[in-house]
Amino acid sequence: MTIEILSGDLFEDHRGKIFSYFPEDKIVEYNLMVTNAGDERGYHYHPHFDEYIMIVHGSVEFTAYSDSENFTKVFKVGDSFKIPKTVPHTFKALEDLKFVSFLTHRWHDSNPPIVKIDKDGKTE
Repeated sequence: MTIEILSGDLFEDHRGKIFSYFPEDKIVEYNLMVTNAGDERGYHYHPHFDEYIMIVHGSVEFTAYSDSENFTKVFKVGDSFKIPKTVPHTFKALEDLKFVSFLTHRWHDSNPPIVKIDKDGKTE
């Protein structure tokens, strides 16, 4: 399992910041995800596409599951990372959270788009 934390270009001046990222894959769909503080989203994996994440508001505790060792990290505004297909994962909003999910295959063209997992990261 490899979660790729992306290093983007940062432009900053008196007006604020611009975070630029350059994914290696073709992005064919993106979704704005809004999650309330304390709520969780995920407990699944995607069998057909990679997913790129960009945090745009708040912070999140992200966990990717594997048989050997789970990966858990807190991400905040401006952070971006790639979740490869078949990697089970979940998000816990540490505060009100907004992130954009970029997909390498269309959700509605995937059958199934997700496979549910339990709280230990195992397929249900």
